[in-house]
Amino acid sequence: MRPHDDDKKNIDQDNEEKKRKYPSEHEHKEHSFNETLTDRDEGLNEEGTNEEESYIDENIPPEEPPLEYFLNDEPDDEKTTKKKKKMKRWQKIGIIFVSFLLVIQGATALFQYLRPEVIDFLATSYELSQNEEVQEWRESVVTMQVEGEGQSSRGTGFFVNEDGLLATNRHVIENAFQVIATLHDGSAYPGEVVMESEDHDFALVQLETDVSVESLPIATDESFDTGTDLTIIGNPLTFTGIANEGEIIETGTPTLISAPTYSGNSGSPAINDDGEVIGIIYATRSHDDGRVGLMIPSYEWIEDVYEQK
Repeated sequence: MRPHDDDKKNIDQDNEEKKRKYPSEHEHKEHSFNETLTDRDEGLNEEGTNEEESYIDENIPPEEPPLEYFLNDEPDDEKTTKKKKKMKRWQKIGIIFVSFLLVIQGATALFQYLRPEVIDFLATSYELSQNEEVQEWRESVVTMQVEGEGQSSRGTGFFVNEDGLLATNRHVIENAFQVIATLHDGSAYPGEVVMESEDHDFALVQLETDVSVESLPIATDESFDTGTDLTIIGNPLTFTGIANEGEIIETGTPTLISAPTYSGNSGSPAINDDGEVIGIIYATRSHDDGRVGLMIPSYEWIEDVYEQK
């Protein structure tokens, strides 16, 4: 036996002796060493690389290509460039033209409302509306919203009996397929045209729903005197429940009155100081005294109302 073999044998014997004396310490070192090898092996895949570094989450969508990828990088030719410039120029002209029309429309509407006579009748209406009688009469006046063939219109009507019968002008409801009456309190009800006069611009509309509104009494006089004071209640322009005053300046059919009337006043009642309707407004025209209103006197259409009662 060689000397170094004896040394190896002695070392092995010493190790065995240590195992017998300190078994727990030796097992602990051996176990820790084995765990280190196991952890290292589990962290490597078959190719010897770390699995955590090579893992790809399949739930993350692939990165989208940039927008420039879809754009055509080829420059437009001269013809295409000119066509685009021309199109942009016409677009600008169109925008300017539409803007100009909107400005003109707004200015026209503003001018219409700021005219001295309009401001005057609004001020007069405010003063008259403080009168208790006028307040009561206003409750019997409605706004007529009419839908016709390709158009809509707006006028005035008023109750002539307690069963929901309204008087208005024939031209207000002519060719209508829907008539809506909006009351003073804001409630609205559909109505049906039940009579259109062939002789005068007069019509009757029956509400399809029962309402509890007092009607305006109709004067039975067969003539009226020049100078008779009147109160007109209607919906001129875009306003509602506007009251105005005037007097009869010329009798007959039509009867001319000094009270100013505007679009939307058609169908407005003309009420005397006794609270009776003596006529219905249907138009306006120029006169020696300026702009005057035209009304159909009540004696021309009162029989039509009686026939419907």
